[in-house]
Parts: sequence; C-alpha cells; structure tokens
Amino acid sequence: MSKIELVTRTEGVGKYKGMTSEDIISAIARHGVIKEDNGKLVKYLMTNKHWSPLDMINFGFEVTTSRAIARQWLRHSSLKPQEHSQRYSDKVEFETIELRKEDKVNRQSSIEIFNPVIKYRDFINTGDIFTSKSDVIISELLDFVESVYHGLIEAGVAKECARMILPECTSTTLTFNGSLRSWLSFLNVRLDHHAQKEIVDLAYLIGKELEQELPNVFKSIDWEKGMFM
Repeated sequence: MSKIELVTRTEGVGKYKGMTSEDIISAIARHGVIKEDNGKLVKYLMTNKHWSPLDMINFGFEVTTSRAIARQWLRHSSLKPQEHSQRYSDKVEFETIELRKEDKVNRQSSIEIFNPVIKYRDFINTGDIFTSKSDVIISELLDFVESVYHGLIEAGVAKECARMILPECTSTTLTFNGSLRSWLSFLNVRLDHHAQKEIVDLAYLIGKELEQELPNVFKSIDWEKGMFM
C-alpha cells in the first residue's frame, strides 16, 4: 500500500537550537537576527517570491509506491532520492491497481473507476482467446509473475536479473530529501488537477505532514489545490 513517512528534518544548533522551522527561516532571512513572528516573515517571503531562505531547511520523506508512480517523483530534480535496491531483497509486493476510464477531454487525466470485461490470449496453455473481468485476470497475471520471479531466484538467477520481469505496479520504497522550497514546488505540481490520482494522494499526505511542521506558513496558502507558487 502506498504510504509516506517523515523521517528527517533540519534542526537548529548553536543560537538556533530549539527553534521551529519557521523561526529558523525567519532568522536566516534576517541575517541571524532572532525574532519570533509566528511565520509572518515566511509568508511575506513567499508572497513576494523571495524563495532562497526557504532552501535553508530540509525535510526527508520515506515513500512507498509503485515503480510507475516513483518514476514521476524522480522528475522533481531538486528532490534527492535514495531507492531501496531490489538487488538485495527477494521480497515482492504489488501496489493495488485501480482501473479508471480515460478522460475524453483531458488526455492527461482519468475519471470514474470501472472493471471492464476484456479479451486476452492464454499464451501459457492453449493460445486461445478468452474473456474475463479485468481484476480477475490482473490478479492471475501478478500471481504468475511472482511465481516465476521466485522460481528464478530459487534456480540461482541473480536478483538483479530476475527483477527485470517485475511489472510497473511492483512496490518500491524511496527516501526523498528536499528543502522546503523544493517540497512546495512538488506540491504545486502534484496537487494540480492534471496530476495522476495516485501521486496526488501521496502529495496530499506530504502536505499534511508539512502543515504540522510549519502551521503558520501552511495556513496562509491554499496548498491543497496546488498552483500557489
């Protein structure tokens, strides 16, 4: 199941020790002058697009999702990733596949969930054409792939080779580190209505975590709808 977890954050030391993330940003923006202002300066910086002080604090999130969705995260070059390697584990899990209809107007999006009956060829046995509910044949296909994968491992095939047969829905875990500015940019893009539902759901969870870390900043922006930068 896709999930996120906040695993690291910037902590102040020296004169910044014990300060909130918002106050650290404000102090750095004031060139070291410490003054509690409940996030007012950070809001001012964002409103006037003075982004560089927001690069001074970082957050790290561990993200579990499918390989297909993980690839979309990797397009955010300011977020630095570290992926858990399949070369060192033969554990395989598949993310739930939600089938949705293609949006006829917005080609970047999808609409209602459905479970169509599809035709498929049974290449393993007879080669004949059959029909089945999509969820049934997908489940059978993934069971088959997992069985073949483990069969390869048991036969002595290296994990780095056996993993080549695994599908895009295979679960993967990555840790992403980024500045507040980078995470706001991520939310700006991935909470937009053009983004794929699976990454929107994860972006929302990121936003909720950051909202707890920077409550004064996040109450001043309509972050749940994206497009605020």
